[in-house]
Amino acid sequence: MNVFKKWTISTSFALALGGLVPGTASAVPLELALVMDGSGSVGASGWSLQLAGYQNAFASGTFYDTYVAPSSYDSLWVRAYQFGTSVVEETNWFQITDNASATTFGNMFTVANMSYNGGLTNTEGAIQVATNDILTNGIDGAKTVIDISTDGNPTTCAGVDPHTSASCNTTADGDARLAANAARDANITINALGVGSGIDQNYLQALVGINPADTPTGFFLMANNFNDFAGVIQTKLGREITDVPEPASLALMGLGLIGLGAARRRKKAA
Repeated sequence: MNVFKKWTISTSFALALGGLVPGTASAVPLELALVMDGSGSVGASGWSLQLAGYQNAFASGTFYDTYVAPSSYDSLWVRAYQFGTSVVEETNWFQITDNASATTFGNMFTVANMSYNGGLTNTEGAIQVATNDILTNGIDGAKTVIDISTDGNPTTCAGVDPHTSASCNTTADGDARLAANAARDANITINALGVGSGIDQNYLQALVGINPADTPTGFFLMANNFNDFAGVIQTKLGREITDVPEPASLALMGLGLIGLGAARRRKKAA
């Protein structure tokens, strides 16, 4: 895997370059891999609610105006995945440039199009597949994000093909963390949405790269259950796309307004 495939510059610097050369403009896309838990603990009803949450968000009729237009990105590239024991790429990479294209993408999220798989929780494989897709899709986004929704800690599937794995060892979550670290090494942000009380929030914190001694590279949100999923996923998409800060970050943001351009990393953490 070539982790140096993506060469990026900050949004502010890209816009500055575009302004220096008459008649030129830089495309500023965001790449977002939507990685959905379809393991046995989710159940058919939880899977259906998860799909409905994404459909409600993207097919609202105002998705682009609400999320993308106010952001620093001119388009959004998205792809959906389901992971259970194996990993399924449910859609191709799809470009959202207006409300109509967002609705087209959102209407793909039906049980008829994405049947529930069940099985174990191969979070490691899901991250590996999404990472490889991002690094080889030829899009070169200004920011790349893997957005994981899950209701439980992963099983370990080290050394197996994540597309075809028939079984995994039901042990620790260390391999999923290693896969997430490898994605971050490739300048991909990992964010997560935990559902229910069966998932360890310490694990989610490690998965998204939050270290108390460092600036967070990702974030996670929690939903009480899949009935609450639709509302939380809209909040999550808003933060990922428009870079809305958490309340605790507002004071730091105020202190750093002068250096805003420098604060934008080569791959902006949400």
